Amino acid sequence: MNWLSADPSDYQETDTDEAKILRDIAVPCRICESAFRRLRMTLRYCATCHHGFCEGEHGSFAGAGRARCLFCGPRP
Repeated sequence: MNWLSADPSDYQETDTDEAKILRDIAVPCRICESAFRRLRMTLRYCATCHHGFCEGEHGSFAGAGRARCLFCGPRP
């Protein structure tokens, strides 16, 4: 990950985490940010809500390469 291309700013509807990641700009995991007040950069985003998330901890790929965060993924 190139830390020179990271954007730790708040989520923006006009320039989503997905859009930034597709431009190779790392964004904060929005779950780490809101739940733990921790800045943890990622290059993964949820296909549903378009927010960045930590893969494996706060989301995963849910078939066909589409990633889902903990909030948007399948409910038990």
